[in-house]
Amino acid sequence: MQFFVKHLYLIAPILAIAAVVGGYFFLKSKIKPVPHVEIKHEEIVFDAEEYLRSLKAKNKPFNQQGVHLLLLKRTRQKEGVYLESLLPAMDSAGIEVVHCFHKVMGDDYVPVITSGNDYPYHAKNSKHYMNAALDFRIVNLPMNKRRELVEMAQLRLGYRFRVLWEKGEAEHLHVELLE
Repeated sequence: MQFFVKHLYLIAPILAIAAVVGGYFFLKSKIKPVPHVEIKHEEIVFDAEEYLRSLKAKNKPFNQQGVHLLLLKRTRQKEGVYLESLLPAMDSAGIEVVHCFHKVMGDDYVPVITSGNDYPYHAKNSKHYMNAALDFRIVNLPMNKRRELVEMAQLRLGYRFRVLWEKGEAEHLHVELLE
């Protein structure tokens, strides 16, 4: 009995440790694993002749959705890129940038869009969160072609857009709609 009285001060820490360990295992048993979902990407091939035939057959101009679909067909998108809420002006700007890529790299080149409104690490007031900005991959282009592309895109888009060559670890071409 004297042993228990002598070591009575150890009961509180032992009970606290037991409660923490018990709580940990209780919470761990409630956590469900995140299911693995495989996203199947369709390879969309743009055929200029088919596109021209469809224009002649329909004989009507592009609507907003048509321009958006054309942007999606003329580019590839990095996995996870969200482009569905883009402003219509950004769809048109994207088509212009694709044209610049073709002028600089040739008609067979397919540009890659690396960000729309999807990346949580843009600056707080980034135009990406307003669906008014796109990023294009340029890290795989030769240095002189990158410069030519940036200059040509800024000329083609004019005063309504800002074209930035963002250098660094994730080098890309940033295109945003100005106010």
